[in-house]
Amino acid sequence: MLRWEAAYGSAYRIEVSADGVTWTPAAEVGAGNGGVDEVWIDSPNSTRFVRIQGVRRATRYGYSLWEVEVHRTA
Repeated sequence: MLRWEAAYGSAYRIEVSADGVTWTPAAEVGAGNGGVDEVWIDSPNSTRFVRIQGVRRATRYGYSLWEVEVHRTA
């Protein structure tokens, strides 16, 4: 879950990594509308790191996230 402030990403990528060096694309969002985004991804159990790369800003003020919440399901 991504909880955005007013300066949100209208497009962004989520990547995952087991070691923080090698990154694998996990999701691409092309129509973000701010607020709360729930993004479900299938990733290997070895995923330890998650990063979000902004592609397009919705405002001229950059990107601002209040919270990034990651859960692993069995």
